[in-house]
Amino acid sequence: MDKLQQLSVFRRVVETGNITRAARDLAMSQPSVSRIIGELEGRLGVPLLLRSPRGLSATEAGQAFHAEAVRILEQLDEAEATVRGAQASLAGPVRIACVATFFNQVLLPWLRDFLLANPGIQLDARLDPRPVDLIGEGIDLAVRFGPIREQSLIVRRLGRIDFSLFASPAYLQRAGMPQTPEALAEHEFCRLTIGRANSLLTLDGPDGRTVTLETHGHFSADSVDSTHAAARAGLGIALLAPWGVMEEVEAGLLVPVLPGWRAEPRDVHAVWPGSRGLPRRVRAVLDVLVEKAKAEPRLRAR
Repeated sequence: MDKLQQLSVFRRVVETGNITRAARDLAMSQPSVSRIIGELEGRLGVPLLLRSPRGLSATEAGQAFHAEAVRILEQLDEAEATVRGAQASLAGPVRIACVATFFNQVLLPWLRDFLLANPGIQLDARLDPRPVDLIGEGIDLAVRFGPIREQSLIVRRLGRIDFSLFASPAYLQRAGMPQTPEALAEHEFCRLTIGRANSLLTLDGPDGRTVTLETHGHFSADSVDSTHAAARAGLGIALLAPWGVMEEVEAGLLVPVLPGWRAEPRDVHAVWPGSRGLPRRVRAVLDVLVEKAKAEPRLRAR
């Protein structure tokens, strides 16, 4: 059995979590894919996949082997591209993970001309509000906010973004406009939850003063898009990026609350698995993000 074929089949099975889907993607029969996986596990002498009614997932050994399989296959792709010449056209899938709002409003406009100029690139955007397992889900590149704690990732800082408070006119008419940060304790918040509710809010004022307070509210979500929509619907105050709601502020759908007070800026990073090199097509996408970020005023927090 061709070892490279085994690596390719195993990689696709892990990344789809499904034998049938992997077989379809590889233009192979389902029994052939199952046989190749069985022969691979037999040759290595360890189970690589956990099988359950919900699908397939990699064992600890399978995760390590998957990372090495990806590295080997991508190095082969790079070697072939080198032989064909540096001017060979970019082609192949690029899987990028990001929250939907930032991807739609920032990354997609950045990448538009690049994608039009490189029709062989197949961009697959995974718009999950929570950080995903880059290796386990086959993600090539991700854009994340705040500190990056995974030591297995390579990090490239793109910039920083500010966050401010906004609410709808209907909510402010009902609850009143807070005049001081301390008054926010009496207001409803549309809170963002990633794993658990974040009830503490720290704001920096124009005079250098910092205030930390406990927030409460009847609405929370693990998506900025949802807290944004809830604030627009009049359910409370939300912490949002000012440039992301500019049109709604101009249209009178949202109103700044305590202008001049902002939450601590958050760093924006491009990250990718350190266990493998970047294929040329992924490096090209990263280069676009880095260059566009340098000239992006929305990533220059005060």
